[in-house]
Amino acid sequence: MATPLDVGVNFFSGLFPLLFTFLVVYGVLSYTKVLGDNKAVPAFIAVLLAIATYFSTVAVKTINMMAPWFVLLFVFGIFVLIAYQLFGVEEKTISSMWKPGGAGGALFYWILTFVLMIGLGSLFTVLKQEKMPPSVIENATAVAGSAGPGFWLTITNPKVLGAALLLLIAMFAIKHLTSASSK
Repeated sequence: MATPLDVGVNFFSGLFPLLFTFLVVYGVLSYTKVLGDNKAVPAFIAVLLAIATYFSTVAVKTINMMAPWFVLLFVFGIFVLIAYQLFGVEEKTISSMWKPGGAGGALFYWILTFVLMIGLGSLFTVLKQEKMPPSVIENATAVAGSAGPGFWLTITNPKVLGAALLLLIAMFAIKHLTSASSK
């Protein structure tokens, strides 16, 4: 038997990417002030991009797939901050760890790497599912669970893991080669 909650889930699955896109685009454009101090221009651009996202099934599915992973990343980050403060690390030291040029600047690049992996993994999973027939997706989802088998197959592919390792090695090499202490 269908309940009003079941019927409303489809509406909210499209509403979240719309609001998310609007807030992120408006926030970035307002913070960077690329378009000046006028608040109407960034809002108008954010509304246009949010509407375009709403009508793109690939974008909506990608954002819906990324959202839980970003929540887990955020919760994990909060627990790490609590653990640091529990052991007596000051807020000033913690805030310097998050900055790219700070004492522990590698943390910024690790988080950026995780964000890119989540975003690209979700996008490639959605693109792969768009090309597969629905019966294959339903059978694979029934076997692997509701998380989606394509995401895990993409992330655990040896080529993807090797490329991620090479990118991390290159990132740390470039950071150490260009740091002030090596000059």
